[in-house]
Amino acid sequence: MILVTGHKGFIGSHLFASLPEDQRMGIDLKDGEDLLDQLTDTQVSTFFHLAAQPRVGYSVENPAYTLKHNVLRTSRALEWAKNHGAKRVVFSSSSAVYGDGTGPNSPYGLHKLMSEMECKLYSELYGLDTVCLRYFNAYAEDQEYGGSYSTVISAWMELIKQGKPLRVDGDGEQTRDYVHVDDIVSANLFCANYEGKFAGSCFDVGTGEAISLNSIKEFVEERYKVKWQQAPERGRRQTHFSKYKTTTRFRMGSQNKDCRGFE
Repeated sequence: MILVTGHKGFIGSHLFASLPEDQRMGIDLKDGEDLLDQLTDTQVSTFFHLAAQPRVGYSVENPAYTLKHNVLRTSRALEWAKNHGAKRVVFSSSSAVYGDGTGPNSPYGLHKLMSEMECKLYSELYGLDTVCLRYFNAYAEDQEYGGSYSTVISAWMELIKQGKPLRVDGDGEQTRDYVHVDDIVSANLFCANYEGKFAGSCFDVGTGEAISLNSIKEFVEERYKVKWQQAPERGRRQTHFSKYKTTTRFRMGSQNKDCRGFE
């Protein structure tokens, strides 16, 4: 049996749908406040752990509450996996562990880094194979505007539907590494089926390309008649794309370049 926590979330639902119906089991925070009370005594082969409070801003305002959901529950999930025969835990981490490039600059990023360290510890102490996937900016056609993983792509999609002006912050040269959710699912499935050992290794899941707001704006203008609303740039400018030499990267470029969310 394959267990997926967070199977009703944006990424988790796509992963869950890709698995054979007779071999999958899902539990989600949306089904109740205490995730782990829902875990049964079913033996599992692979444990995909996606359930979390994946909001950076919310973690800044509620650090203790998000630590409970993102660290303590991951710790208990790892122990459950160890005690129920799991051969591998695939942990959904985040590029937030990098912060400005020198380490986490939010409780959420710190929580993910702490859980990565515990995953590695479980591999070393108990022989439970673990692998951590650091997702960059996920997007898809069905991405919920205002949801936990909401990006400028989903925001602009919603404004286009409503016939409202699209907002651009600053000069539009801010960059992100946008990765389609199907590529994230592919990375998870690859890890589940890999015959070797990961032993707590961490991998970036992104394209490795810095895509500017202006490049997405040009794509939109080629396809829609829209009005733009200029706004001051918010916060510090950061370059968010997978460029770090300390981890190996899953390069998933084939599906990212076409910005399929606007089609």
